[in-house]
Parts: sequence; structure tokens; C-alpha cells
Amino acid sequence: MASGVPKGWEKDSDKLFIHETGIRVARMTYKGKDGWYLVPVDLDAAVLEFEPTPEGRDKAFEAFAKGVLVVKPKKAKAPSKKAAAAAAAAAKPAAKEEEAEKDDDDDDDEAEKPEADDGDEG
Repeated sequence: MASGVPKGWEKDSDKLFIHETGIRVARMTYKGKDGWYLVPVDLDAAVLEFEPTPEGRDKAFEAFAKGVLVVKPKKAKAPSKKAAAAAAAAAKPAAKEEEAEKDDDDDDDEAEKPEADDGDEG
């Protein structure tokens, strides 16, 4: 890696490189072993170990370039506040209509009760 940090990677320190996807190449001790590790973003994915040498670091970058880690596409961004507000506003009239229908049903029930009472009195 004499030419520097590969494209898409940012050097955070001499022992940590972070890819734009969040994947890391880090020199650390993992499960009791010192080395360079290719650390995926997905916590369920395996961490790949390489020698604790500059060559090991280069091999980690090469392994990433070859696609040893499956990079999941980024999730779609959450809707903007304006879009979310518009969606909520569109949903409110429907909710109000449902409430109005329930209120109408309740009114019908109340109107029926007095009629039944009137019949019992006579």
C-alpha cells in the first residue's frame, strides 16, 4: 500500500481505516489475537483476521476489494420531515372520517335507548 489509502477509505489513524460504507480495517486485538481485521458493519457477519504486519493490512484491503464481505445496499433514507408531515396530513382526514363514523354509530345507539325506555313505561 505504498501509494496510500485506497479509494473510498479514510485514514482515521495508523491503526484504523474506515470505508465510506462503514466497514473498517483495524489493527487490534480480537478474541485474544493481535492483527489487522476487516470488520463488517453488520454485527452478525464474520470479522476477518490478517497478519499484524503492513502486508496483513494490505491483504485486508485487497480482500475487501475482491468482495469477501457482502456489502448490503444502504437502506432507503427516511422520508423528510416535510414528506412525513404530508403523509400524516393525508392520513388525518381518513382517521377523522373513521372517528365521525364511530361517533355517528354511537349517536344511533344513544338514540335507540330512550325509545326502548319509552316503550317500557306505557
